[in-house]
Amino acid sequence: MTKMSQQLGFPYRSFRRQVIGVEHRVPTRRSRQSAYVYFDNAASTPALQPIVDQMLDYLGWYSGVHRGTGYKSWFSSRLYDESHRIIGSFVGADLDRDTVILTKNTTEAINKLAHRFPWNADDLVITTEMEHHSNDLPWRLRTRVEYAPVDETGLLQIDVLEKILKANYPHTRLLAVCGASNVTGHLNDIHYLAALAHEYGALILVDGAQLVPHVPVNMKAHHDPEHIDFLAFSGHKIYAPFGCGALIGPRQFFQQGPPEYAGGGTVSLVTREKI
Repeated sequence: MTKMSQQLGFPYRSFRRQVIGVEHRVPTRRSRQSAYVYFDNAASTPALQPIVDQMLDYLGWYSGVHRGTGYKSWFSSRLYDESHRIIGSFVGADLDRDTVILTKNTTEAINKLAHRFPWNADDLVITTEMEHHSNDLPWRLRTRVEYAPVDETGLLQIDVLEKILKANYPHTRLLAVCGASNVTGHLNDIHYLAALAHEYGALILVDGAQLVPHVPVNMKAHHDPEHIDFLAFSGHKIYAPFGCGALIGPRQFFQQGPPEYAGGGTVSLVTREKI
């Protein structure tokens, strides 16, 4: 078995057969049917058969997570907790200091992060002209935003970005930047940008929706100037079925402020008079 086959867990040359729906034919004009060539992977990838098989196998063991003492509940809770460790390790998170928050997708992850910041009137988020709406609108709704421009080829103008950071020191709370453009495919040097943001007192969020599926990502240790403070990405762009995503960042940061939702698991004591 080749090295690639060992990494995939099945023969490399049979990869096509592992893609769900790859042989489906679709209707065309005049009631004809045609083979379907899928070019929409930037939006969402098809699921892989081994992943679907694992999910179907698990359904018989499914139970409430952290809400029961029976074996199935214990088993489900163990898998749930282990998934956080696996996801964090996959992107080089600091498992002692970072937490992995499971979300519906990258959009929800970024909105959750925007909700958690304790904004002040003079705070600023710097983002770029490369971003899609999910790494733009959540910041616009909450605070001031400035945009680092791109050049005529779509590349980020880092010299202008640094001028914006310098001009707005110390009010920039966050640099929110994509790791890879979903339009041009350009890869930003996320670790250089992290060091630049930290130099001017800002944190960095990397929107990894288009980055994580294609290249290895390492958030690096917290003491490293190139450390990625926050990372958001989607599983449904990495051949995982259905809606799933992740937001990773410092555990202590997410412990500030009231819960985003009220309900079970967010309180320690509830009476008629007190929560």
